[in-house]
Amino acid sequence: MQKRIRLAYLLMIISPQLIFGQQLFKEVSNEVGVDYKYPGTDLQMAGAGLVVIDANNDGWEDFYQCGGVFDSKLWLNNKGKFKDASKEYGFEALNGYFVQGALAFDMDNDGFDELFIANYGIGMERGDKKNPVLMKNNKGNGFEAWPIDVLPIGDYTSATACDVNKDGFTDLYITNYISSMGEKDMDSSGTEMGYDGVCLENKLLINIQGEKFVESAQKYGVHDNGCGLAAHFSDIDFDGDQDLMLANDFGTWTNLGNRYFRNDFPEEHFTDLSDSMGFNQKMYGMCISGVDFDQDADLDYYVTNIGQNYFLHIEGNRFVDDAKTTKMDLTFVKDSIRGTSWSALFFDYEFDGDLDFYLARGNVLALIPKTAYKDPNMFFINEKAKFKDVSENSGVNCIMSHRGAAFVDFDHDGDIDLISNVVKLPWASFAKLEQKIKIYRNEVQPMNYVKIKLIGVDGVNSNCFGTTIVSEQQGKKMIQEVDGGSGHASQSTRFLYVGLGEEKKLDRITIHWTNGTQTIVENLNSLLNYTIYSNGKIVTSKKK
Repeated sequence: MQKRIRLAYLLMIISPQLIFGQQLFKEVSNEVGVDYKYPGTDLQMAGAGLVVIDANNDGWEDFYQCGGVFDSKLWLNNKGKFKDASKEYGFEALNGYFVQGALAFDMDNDGFDELFIANYGIGMERGDKKNPVLMKNNKGNGFEAWPIDVLPIGDYTSATACDVNKDGFTDLYITNYISSMGEKDMDSSGTEMGYDGVCLENKLLINIQGEKFVESAQKYGVHDNGCGLAAHFSDIDFDGDQDLMLANDFGTWTNLGNRYFRNDFPEEHFTDLSDSMGFNQKMYGMCISGVDFDQDADLDYYVTNIGQNYFLHIEGNRFVDDAKTTKMDLTFVKDSIRGTSWSALFFDYEFDGDLDFYLARGNVLALIPKTAYKDPNMFFINEKAKFKDVSENSGVNCIMSHRGAAFVDFDHDGDIDLISNVVKLPWASFAKLEQKIKIYRNEVQPMNYVKIKLIGVDGVNSNCFGTTIVSEQQGKKMIQEVDGGSGHASQSTRFLYVGLGEEKKLDRITIHWTNGTQTIVENLNSLLNYTIYSNGKIVTSKKK
């Protein structure tokens, strides 16, 4: 086993790698069998989503790599090594599709996750001219492609999931991007400021008893046409249903800003509160991620951008931006040209109890605004609600053009690893740099933690999307939400982790299920894994 860093040093020294010269993560994609290289350059810059899915329910989480205009891949996990199982599992049916994003969810609550495919069908005078597809899971024995005819051909970029109408089945919200760039937008002096893009309407698929979908965006009032790149469901007002947040592109031009829609359940409708709540930033929105980084039992939301990112919390009845006060706006790279941020992931990499931060960055071929072409990924350690930039010694500060990313313990060694997807761009090809997906294995010896899997029954969707868990430890409370997709066009593991540091037990967790019931568990043992059902059943197993 490779040499690992002792956590005691991490507790004593802010950045031990400065002394020991050892990185937090090691790139191991070739070592674990992921050697796929895109055969050309993607001038359209589509794709690079990433989804963690246990395709065969063997307990080893696999992942789906969205390839844009190139072939996408299903990578099957065999005890920490991966093989390309695309053909074996039926994904050759998607050859010729321009896959931008995807989402794993259990449509019919049979315990096996399907995969929704968000494809680039039309727009910018290109596209695969195909409807989106549901890859139906055949009980772990491969997938079958089901075209979703209720959706028109579009430029679908990502999807997110929750049980919108609380009927026990998972619904999908899909962002739909752009048809054409439209006319140039000029200021009074004749300077080109941007384009008046022709954006496409987002879609809402209501799941009818696990058998079919009904497209209902207009009915529910969420048919936004803001050139959406990301959507995020979260119970922002703590009323027991899932509200909707949208990150829209081109907001600094003539387009809509970001949007916030309150779920009015039991009415089949959402109310647009974007302006009154202050969630209307005009930006190049890429991603929305929720996190309780300061352990105050409510969620904050990190929204990525070209240039200044936003870190929003609710104060009274409005969103307030803390990005600059927390020094997390990350507007520029070292050459003072604007950076481009994509996936924002929060997870406890060493299990000290604080959620740390990985930011996937990457150049986009944008004429307006000017951006840095060497724009490395970043990693921050959370130390009592203050973030310390340790990017240079993290092992993840790659200068390729990253997009989708996810975290998962792919090798079952008890710590959380990273997978980060890229698009292939001309400048890096010219420099003869290897442009392929990166798998970053965590090199840190973890501290104690509790690992939790939630399973929905009796009116709760089996994935438990929208369920919240509040963990209590020595007077501190932290909330986590089972979200149906985060990062940019991506989805991480759905296991929940609570870091304990040197403690052996977790005082208490309170689980708020989407059907309105609660489960309380006390004195959770760090030596055990917990599987908790929404009917109160608890199954434990020893950690290996």
